[in-house]
Amino acid sequence: MLERPTGAEEFERVLRESLRGFRDLCLIKAALELGVFERFERPTTVQALTKEFGLKRQILYLFLENLVRLGFLQREGEGYSLSPLGRTFLSHRSPYSQLRRIKHEIRRALRWLDLPRLLREGAFSHQKASFFSEVIHALAEERLLGGLQETVEVLLGLEGFKQARRCLDLGGGHGLFAIAFTKVREDLEVDVLDLPRVLEETKDYLRKYKAKRVRLLPGDFFRDELGTDYDLVFSAYNPAGKRAELIPKVFRCLKEGGTYVNQQFFPEGDRFFTTEDLDWNLWSFGMRKGLKAYTFEGDLDLKEYLEALERGGFRVRDVLEMRRGDKMIIAQKLLTKGGRPVTP
Repeated sequence: MLERPTGAEEFERVLRESLRGFRDLCLIKAALELGVFERFERPTTVQALTKEFGLKRQILYLFLENLVRLGFLQREGEGYSLSPLGRTFLSHRSPYSQLRRIKHEIRRALRWLDLPRLLREGAFSHQKASFFSEVIHALAEERLLGGLQETVEVLLGLEGFKQARRCLDLGGGHGLFAIAFTKVREDLEVDVLDLPRVLEETKDYLRKYKAKRVRLLPGDFFRDELGTDYDLVFSAYNPAGKRAELIPKVFRCLKEGGTYVNQQFFPEGDRFFTTEDLDWNLWSFGMRKGLKAYTFEGDLDLKEYLEALERGGFRVRDVLEMRRGDKMIIAQKLLTKGGRPVTP
């Protein structure tokens, strides 16, 4: 017992960090359930909150101090109010509010408490249409934190985007990409193709942002054709984005010389697995998943997908590394002669 065990410091570090993360998550969960972030739109004292909600003063004080530590509240005189960070991301009045996303992430995280059962019985199963009609709101809020803006900035420098008149947003979900495209290109029309139940939620965003020239097309890109005569097809993070079987459909719906922009995560031969990979495999919506996060059985890796595009009549013009580690593939439909692609 007097010998110091090897690895004690590393074990203590892992345990401390794990407990700290769990406690911080519980802090945020409790704040949401108590309506703390709404209550602190204006400065409020511990005494006022104690009387109003019948809370224990000492525990409440320490609770609020920890929300200050996280950067969501700030001390103001004898009370507390939302910090600039809190006002931007935790106020329902903010255009960048992350409240729906946080609630979704907490539900997702708490699934881990059921990990022993999931290890025995397998992934929790969602019905596809209902799952996507709910999750698009969390995805929409996440995109507003920089991903949407980065994509638009890149496309503004792309000749195929600048010249396009008709665009298809494939599996466009919340429709924020389509709406943004029409804001920066006043002569562009964009069709958003997604499941009918999902598009019922998309309508909220069309109203919110007073969208013009955005049309909703109910459909399933795995089963349905995608239409014709598009100058541009845009796809971001959808479940078919790394599958070879969708390439011919995209080819058929584009005009000759049209542009295909596909933004996806491509894990590249990484055999180091993380909790994100495990989390990805704890839930399902009917498609068999790969071991790595954001992959499905049958997905191609980046090299294979680029080769499939070339075989399918596209010329890959560029592959850009995006800030989140995802890739933006820019490909052009080759001109055809007698039904066969030829180099332009």
